[in-house]
Amino acid sequence: MDRNTVIGFSLIFLILAGYYWYTAPSPEEQARMQEMRDSIALVEKRASDSLALVAQKETQNSSVAVSDAANETASKSQELAAFEKGTDSIIILKNKQLTLRFHTQGGSLNSVKLNEYKRSDKTDLELLVDGKNNMGWTWTDQKGQELNSRNFFWEVSECSDSVMAFRLSVNENQYIEQRYVINENKPYVVDYDVNVIGFSNYVRRGNSDFRFDWAATLQKQERDMKWEEQHTAIVYKLSEESPTTLTTTEEAEELLKSPVKWIAFKQQYFTALIGSSADISTDAKLTMKMKTDNSDSSLDIKPLSARIFMEYKGEENRNAAYHFYFGPNHYKTLENTDLGVANAELERIIPLGWGIFGWVNRGVVIPVFSTLDGIIGSTGIIIMLLTIIIKTLLLPLVYKSYISTAKMRILKPEIEAIKEKHGNDLQKTQQENMALYKKAGVSPLSGCVPMLLQLPILFAMFQFFPVAFELRQKAFLWAADLSQYDGPSLGFSIPFYGDHVSFFTLLMTVSTLIYTHLNNQISGVTGQMKYIGYFMPVIFLGVLNDYASGLTWYYFVSNMITFGQQFVIRKTVDDQKLHAQIAAARKKPAKKSKFQERMELAMKASQDRSKGLKRK
Repeated sequence: MDRNTVIGFSLIFLILAGYYWYTAPSPEEQARMQEMRDSIALVEKRASDSLALVAQKETQNSSVAVSDAANETASKSQELAAFEKGTDSIIILKNKQLTLRFHTQGGSLNSVKLNEYKRSDKTDLELLVDGKNNMGWTWTDQKGQELNSRNFFWEVSECSDSVMAFRLSVNENQYIEQRYVINENKPYVVDYDVNVIGFSNYVRRGNSDFRFDWAATLQKQERDMKWEEQHTAIVYKLSEESPTTLTTTEEAEELLKSPVKWIAFKQQYFTALIGSSADISTDAKLTMKMKTDNSDSSLDIKPLSARIFMEYKGEENRNAAYHFYFGPNHYKTLENTDLGVANAELERIIPLGWGIFGWVNRGVVIPVFSTLDGIIGSTGIIIMLLTIIIKTLLLPLVYKSYISTAKMRILKPEIEAIKEKHGNDLQKTQQENMALYKKAGVSPLSGCVPMLLQLPILFAMFQFFPVAFELRQKAFLWAADLSQYDGPSLGFSIPFYGDHVSFFTLLMTVSTLIYTHLNNQISGVTGQMKYIGYFMPVIFLGVLNDYASGLTWYYFVSNMITFGQQFVIRKTVDDQKLHAQIAAARKKPAKKSKFQERMELAMKASQDRSKGLKRK
């Protein structure tokens, strides 16, 4: 600390000391203040004694009432506490599609088996597994204590082939009931009613909402855990919005402030969902965590949880209607499932792509596939016919692209001559090329545009096949399951390629290389572009090796049909006639479009600027 700092602090201390000395009260002022404090204390003591006498009388008058209220609350707590002891029993409710297992402890649905389907290892397909699935209601009693339905043993109040009901019953007029109903006319749907009857004295006023917590660790159903993890997610539907999917690659948590129509725990090919027309309130909470057990033997995918609320305002009869869906992610099944929810859009659970790609899948691919599926038994043949239909619809674009490429091939010697003439002067080269295209009646983009118009179909198929339930466990040729890769394991892993061989992917790659070679001959492409065309199929060999074999079977068939189309086009298109068409076009007076005029003006202006810079 330097000298200036010491002097500064010393001055501050002296100023503060002087201020306190100057403002301190004199001895006479201190005596008057003490006398005033003694007077105030005497008045407060007399008031306190008076209030104590009044409070004593009021306490004596109300002691009996307080004692009665405490005894009543204790009595009600004891009535519910009596249900915390008992013997847990398992009860099964079953129809054609579902087998449901309930526990009397909690009166809850603990496991769900889909009777019509098997896992990839041919064992029973349990969508929700006992011990990995927990559902329960929580509410607050009159004493402020949280009570959970899973801590009580519920009595069976109704049991039949289609109905299972459990009650937490104080008497016949005061109870909570959970009622489950299955109906074969509503496949995969379980109606779930919660009835709170005469229970207002057992629920705290002012904090009376019932909270439903559902936590489940979904189980592996398919061959490849990687795809199961990638497609397992929480999907939810808000009242005025399209369904939303929580991120599938990381942990996620979402607090919803708008009313929710349904919440789904979605896997690659199956979904467990709860929905309601009016009884899922705001403030829902959704949580998705990463997989906790990474051992090879574990079937756990990732833990999912949802929290919703049922509003309760102390009504004598509070009835809430919910609906579960436990079933396949099959587009038509979800589309036709009635949950009693308007504009439910359950089919949007399936990720078919955004924008035009989703529209192509929903408007073209799925209707055609469903129609063929009702006629033909082989899924592989259906994919082949679907490919033929799509390629036939795209044939005019393929023909136009071929003609444009052939014309560009005819003009290639002249284009090369222009390039040699002007050397590195790109502006003059481009200007003369444009003039050549205009005279010949050829557009350099006419070959690209038809190919670009085919891209929505290409990417739509890329989205459709990995999630198409129609492919699941359907065999074709050597592929045991078109929804999975079709080859054997290598026993070791190759970087970028993987630890297995997919034969349909190999066929697709070889056919794509052949197609690239033939296309290079037609277009006359040289240089780097020629090698890039060969490089891309090799990249896709590694990328698509893990994908559904139905997808690579589609791409292979598409390549083979393209070979056939180009063979026919080459046989029907005469290059000499194309030469004659180009020659005739050159003789006609060229009409400039406004776009061409603007391009020429821009190029001329750029050229003039370049000349001006050179003069400087």
